[in-house]
Amino acid sequence: MSYAVAALVDIDDFVASSQVQGQVWAGRQLRRADRAVHAAAFGRPGVTCRPQPPEEWLMMLTGADPEALMSEATALAEEVRARIVRETAWTATVSLGVPRLGHEQAQREAEREARLANDYKLVLGGDRVISSEASSARGPLSPPVRIEEELTRRVRAGDRNGAAGLLAGWVDRCASERDVDPGTLRNWLIGGLLFVVDVVNRSRLPDGSTDWVEACARLPIEDIVTVGDIHERSYLHIWLRETLGRLMPPPARTDILALAETYLAEHYTDPGLRLSTVAEAVCASPFYISHLFAEERRTTFLRHLTGLRLRHARRLLTTTALPVDVIAARTGYPSAKALRGVFRRHVGCSPTEYRRAGLRP
Repeated sequence: MSYAVAALVDIDDFVASSQVQGQVWAGRQLRRADRAVHAAAFGRPGVTCRPQPPEEWLMMLTGADPEALMSEATALAEEVRARIVRETAWTATVSLGVPRLGHEQAQREAEREARLANDYKLVLGGDRVISSEASSARGPLSPPVRIEEELTRRVRAGDRNGAAGLLAGWVDRCASERDVDPGTLRNWLIGGLLFVVDVVNRSRLPDGSTDWVEACARLPIEDIVTVGDIHERSYLHIWLRETLGRLMPPPARTDILALAETYLAEHYTDPGLRLSTVAEAVCASPFYISHLFAEERRTTFLRHLTGLRLRHARRLLTTTALPVDVIAARTGYPSAKALRGVFRRHVGCSPTEYRRAGLRP
């Protein structure tokens, strides 16, 4: 009787490091990794090694004793990892199946189990040996946190990088949950992507519900299927940036200005409101917000904010008997003195004088 067990060697963060360092550098590192893998296998009876381009190697171990075979596979996995760390700029993950009895069919099953184990790299991270025990069944889970409100804000602001970063950080947070498995993590992510599609899509059916036929045209089925092939979070982050770049149209300058004006209209009573606060809320730079107010509205951010506050203050002065200090607090000024100063500069009189004039028949 002969048993077979597979060990899948997978370079960690291959795509991300190749993008940073370049393909020439990556090719040189791959040659070093290939030598390291084959050196670890050399001289071991019953071990074959087959490259799986661009950054994987499938090692197949055969033998008569399944327990001894598994012990040898674990030792080989640790040696491969150590050699790759020593001889390249990378780390590696080695995923092990379980011994299977037979010949060709057994080897195919052994490879399949090793790849299923390697899928857990998505939740466990790299630089480790992963056994098939990692793929035991879990019960249904719920995401530890929800990000729809913040995600909506970033999507509507057209902040592609911000939305992708938020989703990527959320995936990392979810992956750290106890007992989460790759399938559950992908389901949560696909739900997040469909949520983005719904926010971006403006087509609605007559009853007001989302036109999902139109909406899903923005996220082709091939993209959703691709998520199932990703087992590394660094690459998943890259994929998210690319996918959201296609899903989200670039923001128009008028949209950003409208968002800024809406935010101001909702928050002008906050005495701590600043240009930087608004810029962060609409995911644009303070300089760009100032530029839009100057070019599109022929005014400044501060004048626009002051106008909102004074308009409210004048209304309260002429329609209520509230004291000036209370009106100051309700219109975004820290004190009655601050309100009086702004009033004199922009209206030409004090709040009390304005009230008297406004109450005159």
